[in-house]
Amino acid sequence: MVDLAALPDDPDAVARAVRALMPAFRRQARLALAVMALSAAFAATAVLVALGSGLETRALLKVVMVGVIGLGLVVVAARRWAVRRQEVAVMSILARSIGLTHAKDASAFVRSLPKRLLPERSLRKGEDHIHGTLGAHAIEMAEVTAETGGKSSRILFRGIVARFPNRTAMPAFFIALADDTRSGLFSGANLSTEGLHHRRDVAVGQRSYGIWTSSKDGPEPPALSAVIGILTGLETVVPGAQLYAATSNGEVIHVALTHGRNLFRVGGLFPGEDRIFADVQAALRDLAAPLSLANALIQAEAAAAQKLRGRESPPATP
Repeated sequence: MVDLAALPDDPDAVARAVRALMPAFRRQARLALAVMALSAAFAATAVLVALGSGLETRALLKVVMVGVIGLGLVVVAARRWAVRRQEVAVMSILARSIGLTHAKDASAFVRSLPKRLLPERSLRKGEDHIHGTLGAHAIEMAEVTAETGGKSSRILFRGIVARFPNRTAMPAFFIALADDTRSGLFSGANLSTEGLHHRRDVAVGQRSYGIWTSSKDGPEPPALSAVIGILTGLETVVPGAQLYAATSNGEVIHVALTHGRNLFRVGGLFPGEDRIFADVQAALRDLAAPLSLANALIQAEAAAAQKLRGRESPPATP
C-alpha cells in the first residue's frame, strides 16, 4: 500500500540502501570508462595505420571519419549503459519503499493505452513502468513520449501517463484541451473524440478543456462531475502538474500529465552521494504527482457516491 505522506521527503527510508549501491556504481563507471579508453586506443591505432598506408586523402578522411563516429557511438553507449544501471537500481529501491514495483521497460504498458489519449498516428515510447496498489486499488504509471517520427520528428507529448480503476460506475468520458480536438485543416487537432458527445467546456486560466461523454442526454452523474472538477483543477491538487488529456471507459481511467523534462533520471557517469540523493528527491516528487492525483480522484468518487446513496436512502420511520 502506498504511503502518500512518505512521497515528498523520505530520504532516510532509502538512504542506506542507496548508499550501499555506491561501490557498484563506481565499478560500473570504471568499466564504462575502460571501454571508452579501449575504443579510443583502437580508433587512434586504426588512424595511425591508415596514415602510414599511403592512402589517398579522400580515403584517409573516410577512415578518420569512421573512427571518430565509431568512437562517439561507443562513448554514448557506454555512458548510457552505466547511467541506466544506476536508474534501474535506485528506482527499484524507491518504488519498493512506497509499496510499488519498478521496471525500466514500459513498452507493454504503452501498447495498452487507449488510442484517443495521445495524438493519433504518433510514435509512442515509454520507460520506467511503476505499478502497485493505492489503498485497495491498482495503479500503473510510466514516463511516455509521443512523437511525429521521421527526420524532423517533433515531440507532441512528454510526461507521465497513469492508469487506475474508477471507484464508482460512470459513463465513459474524455477530457482534453479544446484546441487539440477541434477538427479542421489548419486546427492542428490530433486527439479523437469519435463516438462521444460534447457536454461542455471548462475554462482554466488561459486554457479551455472540452468534456465529452458516451451519454448524450440526462444529468451529469455526481461522481463524473467530481472527477471532472479534480482533473480540470489539477494544479490546485498537484502544484506544477498540467493535464494533457484523460479518458475512461467507465471502469478504468487513464490520465496524461505533461512535463517539460525527462523524469526519473538518477545519477551520472561518476555520481557523488549528494548528486544521487538530490536525484532521489526529484524522483520522489515525480512519483508524487500521479499518486496524489489518483488519491484525490478516488476520494472524490467515493464522496460523490456516498452523497448519492444518502439522497436515495428512504427517510427513517419514527
